[in-house]
Amino acid sequence: MALFTRILDFKKAFLSRLRDKRSSPRYNVGAAFPLKASLLLTGDVRPAKKGAAAARSAGLSWSGRIGNISTNGLNVLLPPAAHTARGEETTVRLTIEGHEIEIPCEIAHFRVLSTHSVCGVKLNFSDYAVQKDFHQLLEAVRVGTSFETARPAKTSGNLISQQWRSLNRSLLTEWRHADTRKIQRFELAVGEHRFSGQASPRGVSITQRSTASRAPIPTSTAVEVRDFMRWVAGNFPKGVPADLRDMVGNLTAADQPAQGSWAPPPLAR
Repeated sequence: MALFTRILDFKKAFLSRLRDKRSSPRYNVGAAFPLKASLLLTGDVRPAKKGAAAARSAGLSWSGRIGNISTNGLNVLLPPAAHTARGEETTVRLTIEGHEIEIPCEIAHFRVLSTHSVCGVKLNFSDYAVQKDFHQLLEAVRVGTSFETARPAKTSGNLISQQWRSLNRSLLTEWRHADTRKIQRFELAVGEHRFSGQASPRGVSITQRSTASRAPIPTSTAVEVRDFMRWVAGNFPKGVPADLRDMVGNLTAADQPAQGSWAPPPLAR
C-alpha cells in the first residue's frame, strides 16, 4: 500500500542517486513516531539460495523499534534473545498506522547488550515504488528530528512568538500568552503546505504555503498533509517544548478534514 500519492513525489532519478551513496547521515527516530520493524532471522550467513531472502517458514520473526534510519539502512532494537550474523540476507517489514513496506536487506552488524540487541540492516532496493515509500518515511524523520531554534523569542502585544527551523525551509512557529505562557496557536510549514492549529476555539487549517495561492486543498491531499505533519511531529527533538509537541501531535491526530474540497477559515492572527 503506497504511503503518500499526492505529496512527496520523489523522482526515480533522485532515488537512483541515493542508492549509489556509500554513506549518508543517520537520523534518530523519535519515541512518539509509530514506526515498527520486524525481521525474520535464521542465524545463517547465507540463505538456502544465494541472493534470495530467507523462506517465511525458516527462522524466527523478531520485532522491535527503530533506533536510527538513513537512506540505505537502519538500526533495529530487538530483544536480547534474537540471534543472527553479519551477512545474513532476509527481509525487513516496516509497519506504521496500517501501512506496510517489505524491503530485501542484509545484516550489516549485530550486537547483544544486557537489555536488547542492536541489529544494523543494509537495505537492498530493487523496486522504485518501495524505495519511494521508504524515502517518504525517512523524510518525516529527517525533517522532524532536525528542528533547531531559529531566533530568540519575540514579544508582540500579549503574545510571545518562538520559531524553529529544519531542513528544506521547514518552519515551526508558536505563539504563547505573555502572562500565562500557554500556547495560543502554532504553524508548521513543510514543503508546499502549512498546518496551523489553535487552542481556543480548538481547530486546525491546512493551506498552501504560498500566500499567492488561494485555491482550496482537496480532501485527499489534506488527509495526506495531516498524516505527514503528524509523523514529523512524532520526531520533534527535545529542544521543541513538550507541550508544543503534544499540541501538534494531538491536533494532527484528532481533527479529520470534511468530505469534498476542504478550505477552513484562516487562523486569526
